[in-house]
Amino acid sequence: MAGTRWSRVAAALLGASVVLVGAGACSSEPPPPARQYTVQFSVTGTGGGNVFGRYVTVGELGSTAETNFSGVPYELTLTTPYPPAPKLQAGAVGVPPGSRLSCRISVDGQTVASQTISVPGQDVICRAG
Repeated sequence: MAGTRWSRVAAALLGASVVLVGAGACSSEPPPPARQYTVQFSVTGTGGGNVFGRYVTVGELGSTAETNFSGVPYELTLTTPYPPAPKLQAGAVGVPPGSRLSCRISVDGQTVASQTISVPGQDVICRAG
């Protein structure tokens, strides 16, 4: 009979420890959300014509992750869960000489790259990272 009593006490202690471990797991705080970076691309221009370009959030222009756009003003805001290294390139055709084309990239509200050029001429290129 002493063996049965001991078995009951051991079972009760084991059950209590399982309840305490389970309660501890339920009351823990959820992990904080992953860090998000806000990236803003913008291109502006004067003089009409056709403006076209491409951007990437990370990597080099010409990569398979680039996205094309056309027309100005162009603006895009997106979020990414990894530190970005954004790049932006834009060109214009059919614009009067002396027209201007500008690009700007901001990360978390701070400008990280900007450039303004006169067109026709070379493309405007912004690189950060």
